[in-house]
Amino acid sequence: MRIGILLSIACFITIGTACPVGWTPYQDSCYHVSPENESWINAMKMCEVHGSYLADILDAEENRFIVSLMHHTQSNSFWIGGSDWTVEGKWVWEPLGIKFNYTNFADGRPNNYHGENCLSIRAQNHQWDDDDCDEKRRYLCEKRQAKLYF
Repeated sequence: MRIGILLSIACFITIGTACPVGWTPYQDSCYHVSPENESWINAMKMCEVHGSYLADILDAEENRFIVSLMHHTQSNSFWIGGSDWTVEGKWVWEPLGIKFNYTNFADGRPNNYHGENCLSIRAQNHQWDDDDCDEKRRYLCEKRQAKLYF
C-alpha cells in the first residue's frame, strides 16, 4: 500500500505552466491588461478578485515587457503595484510591502505633488510616476503561472 502511494506521488511530473485565457505569460508570471479604468485601490481589489495583484516590476527587462503590453492599447498610463502610503518616499510593492530594488522613475519623480502615493507607468516614455490614487486609469494585474502536472 505504501509503495503504491509513493509511486503515485513520484509519478507527478511538471509538464509546463499555464496562464488563464486573456492573460499573457512572461517568465514565471501571467499578466492581464485591464479593459476598464479604476482608482488605484479599486484596481488592486479587482486584481485580487482574479487571484492576482497589481503588477510589480523587478528589473529593466520586465519593464520592457510591461511596456510591450501597453502598446497594444490606447491608454497613456496604467496603475502598477507600488505605493508609498505607509512612509512618504519609501516606495514598496503592495500588498506585501517589498522594497524596490529597481526603479524607473521619470526625471523629477516621484515628487509627491498634492500627496501622490500610487505608482503608474507611462506609455510614452516607459517610465514611472507617482500619481493621485483616486485618478481612474487602466491597470496591470500579475499572478504566478499555474504549474501543470502529469
